[in-house]
Amino acid sequence: MRVPIVIGVLAVGALIAGVAYLKHDPADQSPATTQAKPGKEASAEPAVPAAGAPRSSVSRGSPSEPGRADSKPVPPDPRLAALMVSPDNGLIEFARGSDGKVITEIDKDPSSPGFKKPMREYMYSRDKVIGLTAYRYLPDHVEISRTTVSYKPDGSVDRYAESASDEPGK
Repeated sequence: MRVPIVIGVLAVGALIAGVAYLKHDPADQSPATTQAKPGKEASAEPAVPAAGAPRSSVSRGSPSEPGRADSKPVPPDPRLAALMVSPDNGLIEFARGSDGKVITEIDKDPSSPGFKKPMREYMYSRDKVIGLTAYRYLPDHVEISRTTVSYKPDGSVDRYAESASDEPGK
């Protein structure tokens, strides 16, 4: 019974990543919207607008490293879309680390079975997300999915792994 659940979770994740990849077309954006702030290009920051400012999207590719004129931009990888921080819908509390990056998303929806519990937890290495643990709270158990990524020196994805497990409800 767990094999169909794992396959279903992977299929849904692949579908979401594919839709996000196809929806994002850098050719359709103006130069002002495609430029990212220095130091923020490869991080998965939530778009928490400052005083009503529009949210900027996270760059899917890695910029060339400073001081390396011979490196080329890394092509976008649609699998990384699943590692992006959730959009702020008013029902999520973003817990940030000392560097300002989101490390945990906490459910603030009082009608949710996961109220006041972590929904997603992020792990970083430098400016890149290397791991995500997502929780789905059901009446009798918790579905946990883990995603880990390692990168090549050029910034492209080296390894991408997903796993899923269940734990008894808390």
